[in-house]
Amino acid sequence: MVEGSQIDWGGHGNNSDYIISEMIDFDKAIGAALDFAKEDGETLIVITADHETGGYAINTGSTMDNIIPGFTTKSHTAVLIPVFAYGPGSELFGGIYENTAIYDKMRLAFGF
Repeated sequence: MVEGSQIDWGGHGNNSDYIISEMIDFDKAIGAALDFAKEDGETLIVITADHETGGYAINTGSTMDNIIPGFTTKSHTAVLIPVFAYGPGSELFGGIYENTAIYDKMRLAFGF
């Protein structure tokens, strides 16, 4: 398990640069895990979050080189959180469901 907890801190602080730098680090960790899973062939990778923080938005006029951020809060929001999965059992993770269902889906993927 790998957690990108500093992303949450950036959201609480409404600090776009912090969120972006932590997301880049998290992306590198995910890349390494996916490389391992592709080689191994028996590893399930599940990527998600427990909530969104800050009500982060990328505003009109933003470019790849210049993001104009917007925030609606310094707290957690009710924004839907995506779940991405790769490897054996990954097909169980499609759709929309409560985050507590991830536990049951992981048990199914592991044969329990």
